[in-house]
Amino acid sequence: MSLTALLRKKTPLVFQILFGLVVLYLLITATIYVFQRRLMYNPQGHVNTPHRDKTPDLEKILLKTNDGLELVSYYKEPRKTKEGEPYPTVLYLHGNTGPAPDAAHKLIPIVDAGYGVLLLEYRGYGGNPGKPSEKGLISDAEAALHFIHMKQGKDAKVFYYGMSLGTGVANGLAERRAPAGLIQECGFTSMTDAAKVHYPMFPVQYIVKDTFDSQRRIAHLNAPVLVLHGEKDRTVPVEQGKKMFETAGSADKTLKLYPEGGHTNLYDFGASDDVVKWLTAVRKR
Repeated sequence: MSLTALLRKKTPLVFQILFGLVVLYLLITATIYVFQRRLMYNPQGHVNTPHRDKTPDLEKILLKTNDGLELVSYYKEPRKTKEGEPYPTVLYLHGNTGPAPDAAHKLIPIVDAGYGVLLLEYRGYGGNPGKPSEKGLISDAEAALHFIHMKQGKDAKVFYYGMSLGTGVANGLAERRAPAGLIQECGFTSMTDAAKVHYPMFPVQYIVKDTFDSQRRIAHLNAPVLVLHGEKDRTVPVEQGKKMFETAGSADKTLKLYPEGGHTNLYDFGASDDVVKWLTAVRKR
């Protein structure tokens, strides 16, 4: 007699049901563990906004990572001020869904204000080789920063601008290479905390591989910080944005909350003006 048949014969129905639920729970947990990076990174999706088709004039470039990948990304040289000094450059690190050009429209006001931009396309996204991971994406960001320094010199001022997943990448890069300033749009305290919001029944704190522990990292940051968050964000609760602001080690930090803002629409509520004003204020100090 098989074990299953023996259990059915000897075990009351209520225990059979409980046993089945436990097995199902363990199977789902194992599935989340095995396929977590497919859930975390969504290169084939798209960020659908009314502005997605608007793009600034960016040059397609090729970045070389320290582990041998070549990544297509997008770049715009900064203009020069009246005094002949170049404006800083903004390194933009996009979210987990879709290719980098989906976010290009957000760079139009930054470019129009004179700033340079580098719109990084991650490994595994937009036709680039490789598979996304925390270590890999931070390596991609380092390659982008190296490109800026090669083009503009090692003293070039670079602001890191992360959106959602990109905030984790930005904090990881800032831990290694200090920025001129850090912008966090709809950022999480850690990927583990973000996963708990969507999978509260599962022990994600024990199974998440790419933790992106931004709260720990930002606590050691001395550069100016701008935190943007929508109060109606259902992907990353606004409480996590507030906690990032509170934890930031910098004495120069600004928090902008948008009462009607969600996760991908802050620019519909004036975030572009807030970003440019903040960049200009920090640049002129």
